[in-house]
Parts: sequence; structure tokens; C-alpha cells
Amino acid sequence: MQQETFIVGEKEYTCIRMNPFAANKLLIRIQKIVAPILGSVAGAAGMRGLLDLDVKVVANTISEHLDESVMDTIVLPMFAEAKLYSTSDKKFIKDAISIDQVFTTENLFDLYELVWLVGRFQFAPFFAQLMARFGAVRDAVNTGQSQASLPEK
Repeated sequence: MQQETFIVGEKEYTCIRMNPFAANKLLIRIQKIVAPILGSVAGAAGMRGLLDLDVKVVANTISEHLDESVMDTIVLPMFAEAKLYSTSDKKFIKDAISIDQVFTTENLFDLYELVWLVGRFQFAPFFAQLMARFGAVRDAVNTGQSQASLPEK
């Protein structure tokens, strides 16, 4: 079980990598809303990679595209499955009550930053693999290679 630690604002958080079944369920939900967000983030990224963007730029873009349903159907289930824990507050963050106990209106932007960091930890390997495979297919098409001659992953 892989664990990650994040420092956001003045607090420390930990989470674990979700199991594949739970991650897949969230990916199915995410794909319905992620296209508009990625379009906005990609515009901000320009030629840089999406995963190399400044977290504050990404958090601001995410906050512009969120509504209550995203919090209930994606963010809170992701936090719960990842067993997101505020080591500073000694509290698991999994529902509205725990968010109210860990965050204030003064540090609410930290919540959006945390959404990005936990999501990146959970799904970056998936998207990196996806891009590598599509990149290999695109390169093969551009050079005239057949699918059979693509490198194995």
C-alpha cells in the first residue's frame, strides 16, 4: 500500500493509493467533467506538461469548474477511498463534517489544492500510461508503422 504525504498551507496530510476498483469507478465519473477542466488547464499549461503546472493555477481552474455534485460524487468518495488524513488535526477527511472540522473560510483554498494533489497522486500514473500509449500510436501513424510493430508496455 503506497502512501503519500502533502503539505498544504500550514498543515500536513497523508493518503494511500486507492484500490483499482474504486479508482476505476471514480475515473468513469471524472471523465464526464474532466474534459472541460483539462481544456482550461491545458490552455494555461501551453507547451508545459499538465502535471508540471503550478498547483495554485490548477486549483484555481478546478474551483472555477466545480459544483456541489462534483464534491459529492467525486471529491468526497476519492478522499474516503484514499483514507485522506490530516495529521495536523488528527482527523480523516471523508465528508462535509470533517471538511468543516479541518478547514475554515480563511484556508478554504487549501481544500482545492488538496483535491488536485490527491487526484494527481491517485490518477497521474493512469494518465501518464494513457498518454504514452496514445503517443506511441500517434507516432506509429505518423511514421507509417503498423500496430503490430508498436513497442510493448
